[in-house]
Amino acid sequence: MRILMMMLLCVLVARTPIAAAQDTGISIDAELSRTRAYLGDTVSYQVSVRGIKDGTEPSIAFPEGVVVEYRGVSSQQFTTMRSINGRQRAHTDSSYRHNYLLTVVQEGELVIPPAVLNINNQEYRSNSVRLSAMFPAESLTDVLEVRIPDRAVYVGESVLAQVTWWVGDQTRDLNFESSVFPDSMRVVPMSPTSRSGQEIQMSLAGQRFSAFAENGIYQGASRTRLRFDVMLTPTEAGVVPFGPMRVIFTRVDDFGRAQRKFAESAVVDMRVVAVPGAGRPDGYQGLIGEFRAQTDASNTQVNVGDPIEFRLLVSGPDPMIGLEKTLDAQSLAKSGFRVSPEGWREVERNRNGERLFSTTIRATDDSVTEIPAIQLPAFNPETGAFEVFASNPIPLEVRSVRTVTLSDAVVSGGVTDSGGTVERTELARNPSVLWTHPDMDAFRGSARAFSWRGVFGDPVWVGIVGLTFAAPLLCWGAVAIQRSRDPEAAAVDRAWKVAKKMHNRGDHVGAIRAYGGAILGIDPDSLTGADLKKLSVTPDVAARSAAVLTESESKHYGTLHEIRDDASLLRAMRRDILKHDRLRHDRGRTVARGSRRIQR
Repeated sequence: MRILMMMLLCVLVARTPIAAAQDTGISIDAELSRTRAYLGDTVSYQVSVRGIKDGTEPSIAFPEGVVVEYRGVSSQQFTTMRSINGRQRAHTDSSYRHNYLLTVVQEGELVIPPAVLNINNQEYRSNSVRLSAMFPAESLTDVLEVRIPDRAVYVGESVLAQVTWWVGDQTRDLNFESSVFPDSMRVVPMSPTSRSGQEIQMSLAGQRFSAFAENGIYQGASRTRLRFDVMLTPTEAGVVPFGPMRVIFTRVDDFGRAQRKFAESAVVDMRVVAVPGAGRPDGYQGLIGEFRAQTDASNTQVNVGDPIEFRLLVSGPDPMIGLEKTLDAQSLAKSGFRVSPEGWREVERNRNGERLFSTTIRATDDSVTEIPAIQLPAFNPETGAFEVFASNPIPLEVRSVRTVTLSDAVVSGGVTDSGGTVERTELARNPSVLWTHPDMDAFRGSARAFSWRGVFGDPVWVGIVGLTFAAPLLCWGAVAIQRSRDPEAAAVDRAWKVAKKMHNRGDHVGAIRAYGGAILGIDPDSLTGADLKKLSVTPDVAARSAAVLTESESKHYGTLHEIRDDASLLRAMRRDILKHDRLRHDRGRTVARGSRRIQR
């Protein structure tokens, strides 16, 4: 018993290194292009994964001090020699490199935790990396100004902050990403209201926008200024500090020497107040601003139940928080309309300050005379009061749908009215009435009873039935006559039937021998691969057929242990041979017609 336990322990110990080697076949590593950077600088971060089959992106919890941009994945393959059960075998592995571009926006020691990849319910982790972020030298000649409204701003109201940077000297590689924004404020950078000067593409808070550079006067001197706006939407009441806005750039002096520097604005306090609770109109859902609503309909003259495409265009200050909750398409049901269950659908529109919506409505009654106005209850911060902005109603003409009954029918014998009999010829070309038989007895009398005597008494039916049964007999007779005149074709047909049976039993080589031998006039047992190259088939089918028979002969003489199994080869031979025979017969008929012309 002790000896058996020792042997079992040895087996477990021997298997442990193999399992460990299998587990360590996948590796994941992370690296930075540099470990020290100034605020606003960009750093390359790469995660290399080796030993996997696809380029699945790992999960990485980046810290708040960096703005991340994924730049895609690249792959490569490499082959190594491995010893498996004492044998050296080549093994091909794939590696994938995920590339990220990090913009440093926060000072201090930043730690990027391990990248995590889950494969087959097993978690693989990379190493963590550290990045030291620091301020460059502050520029004393650059001025960064921020202007916000000096009045109180309401929660949910969007206001513009105007940013102006008075540039000191030659500058390049500028970046505003390290600017500080409060968590209780939504920030959207955008182009300035006045778009004059040179347009410069920039990024702020991970969003692309255009700034404009031009000449201006600062403290009596001509200087270059860079301008753009930032839309701010506070979400909480109180005194909210905004800023500082910060720009980091490379300054080049008169001798061509470059140095990283920064300039920042002062912190500006924004006073945010809540929307008053008194006087709120029905349906108010937090919409703030002054708006305009316009509507139109695809058709204003419809029948009851006809679909109408109804559109709504809302113009006002972005981002129009609360607009979706304010719009209620189902409220149109109170005005005699059936509304599409999905309600309003927003239509893509690339214009600032506008939102376009569409829905489908149907009038349920002919008493409906208009599509009512769409109302937008909102709080107007300019007046400090609630207002209801509304579109204009759309006049609508709805026609009733008449239900057709038997009383609307006009009998074929004429209807006697107070004015006499109305004949069919006197009716309009498209009368809004129905024609029917005078009564049910006349309708029954218009149809004959079915009888076999009537069928076989009709020569048309006799001809149809006769041709139905005669056509197969004629075809069979034509085939029999053709076979009697061409014994070789009959032999090939018989060989084809035998070959199909052998093919169904799995004897693909025997089927090729039987069919190919019949076509070439060679005994199947004497058929070789070289013989099959003479078949009138495509070069690919001929090569495959010859290879199968050649391998079969090699296996017969013990020089080959396995042969290929090509189950589709027999039908490919049949298809090509039939195609060749049709071409040969067509050429024969052409030659015969030509010889007859010559004889004439």
